[in-house]
Amino acid sequence: MTDHSGEDGYAVNAQYYDLIFPAEQRGRITAGLRALLSGSDRIAEVGSGTGLFTSVLLELLSTEGELFAIEPSAVMRAALVTRLASLDDPPVTVLPHDAVTADVPEPLDAVVMLHMLTHLVDVDRQAAWHHWVPRLRPGGLVITDEQIPQEPTDIPPSVVPGRSLGRRRYDTVTQARIDGDGMVWTITYRVHEANALVTQDTVSFPSVVVSQATLDAELRAVGCEPVPDAPDGIWAWRKPSA
Repeated sequence: MTDHSGEDGYAVNAQYYDLIFPAEQRGRITAGLRALLSGSDRIAEVGSGTGLFTSVLLELLSTEGELFAIEPSAVMRAALVTRLASLDDPPVTVLPHDAVTADVPEPLDAVVMLHMLTHLVDVDRQAAWHHWVPRLRPGGLVITDEQIPQEPTDIPPSVVPGRSLGRRRYDTVTQARIDGDGMVWTITYRVHEANALVTQDTVSFPSVVVSQATLDAELRAVGCEPVPDAPDGIWAWRKPSA
């Protein structure tokens, strides 16, 4: 498994992640998951991060359903486990593995990969499809978030507002440059109090860029077809029913 996450980047990112995740994007993805996965018996979430969508997936399980939350980063996994431990006996198992080594019971209704394809180079991404698609039941789904951009692009600095927590307000300055077939993102996490900048942390990390057409071809190669009219913010592929 090729690691393109940048361990130091996660060490910086984790403390800000929930505060800076765009609320509008979170809402779109949540609505999409609810539209596709309500009543699921078994879901694998690969790259659970701090658990922003793990709690949503738990709400969508059937009465006897179960969820496997897979997160290789120790610092992100600490936030994930803390979030899940605050719930009342949730039917979720946390696994410290990656997209091609996690082993879960079969069959799965869905494998969900949100905000993590950026870390998988082509060979690892295709290995992930070969790993997970055979574990899906007939009619099971592969779900990712919409990939933006879909081709390497220079992106000038822009401020992305975050949330406030007590007296302090959080935002980020994001920018990116083309780097071969991919991109390098630089993100500055800023903390403000009143009108003053209190602290800031900056991290840069490589990003794999993949288009919907490429993913369609890769998933078709392992026997899945795109879901027409997938919900806004979601890309999905279905394993044909037997």
